[in-house]
Amino acid sequence: MDTRIEQRLQDPPRVLMLPADEAILLGLPVLMGLLGKQVITGVIVAVTLWMIWKRIKGDTGLEGVAAAAYWFLPTGFGLLKELPDASVDLWEA
Repeated sequence: MDTRIEQRLQDPPRVLMLPADEAILLGLPVLMGLLGKQVITGVIVAVTLWMIWKRIKGDTGLEGVAAAAYWFLPTGFGLLKELPDASVDLWEA
């Protein structure tokens, strides 16, 4: 029985040598371009979105995007409702 042990557990899942979020970001516009018979437009949109996403994500990755969303979005926004308010500096019991 062969057991595979991952060496770096914090690495993101990869699709065709790209992180999964970038592969999805590139794949969806190209797929929509293929379905709409506008392949060149789909490729241009995909590359543009990919470049913007790489700039937003920067060196910190998805963790940095999540941290920025936590600090800069309003408290009642979507999935962040369950998290404590970021403006509270001291919690007292």
